This record gives sequence, C-alpha cells and structure tokens, in this order.
Amino acid sequence: MPKEAKIDGPIPNSHLSLLATAVCWYQMNIDPYEHLVCQTPPFRLWLGIIEYLFCNDDLLNESINAALNDKYTQAEDLVFFASVLGWEQCINLRSFDGYEKRFNETKEFFQHRLTEARGISS
Repeated sequence: MPKEAKIDGPIPNSHLSLLATAVCWYQMNIDPYEHLVCQTPPFRLWLGIIEYLFCNDDLLNESINAALNDKYTQAEDLVFFASVLGWEQCINLRSFDGYEKRFNETKEFFQHRLTEARGISS
C-alpha cells in the first residue's frame, strides 16, 4: 500500500480467490458437496469459508464493492490474477517443465518464511 494512503477501519477485501473458486465449480458443473476432492479436511474448510461468504449478504456485497471500487484491492487482485494466469498457461500448454519451474520458484519463495511462521505460531 502506498505510504500516503491511510485507511480507517478494516482494509477492504474482494476475497477474489473465494469467488474464483465458486465460479470454477459452477463453470465445471462441480457440486463441491459431492466431489471427491472436496471430501478432504482442507477442502471442507475451504468450502465452509466460501459458503460463509455467499451466505452473508453484507460480506458478499462488501467483497464485490471492494473488487469494483477499491483501487488498492484491485491492485492486489491483479497480482493474484497474473499468478493464476501463469499457472493456467502452464496447464493449457501442457508444459510440465513450466509447471515444475513455477512450483519450485514458489517453494523457494516460501521456504524461509515457513521457518519464520513456525517460530511465530509456537
């Protein structure tokens, strides 16, 4: 966030990854309550979070408003979109080398952060 920008109250959040997941499920005609991958505990948690967003009209409207009107949120969402687009291109081009390269770069990016996070959470 630019240093001159000051936000009073909570920072708006479009919850783009949650909205994108729900849209993907819809477009792929996946019922997350029936799909096998959604039976694992992490996906059950993810499903619950998405369900909460869509069942809470105020939160959903706030998310949509942030995505459409908040410049900071739009900039953050653009970074997310660019990353997703890169992964999508690797998959669409059937480029295992590209996929593996992106995976390893992501793994390296988070490697030292995991150690730091473990220290904070314990």
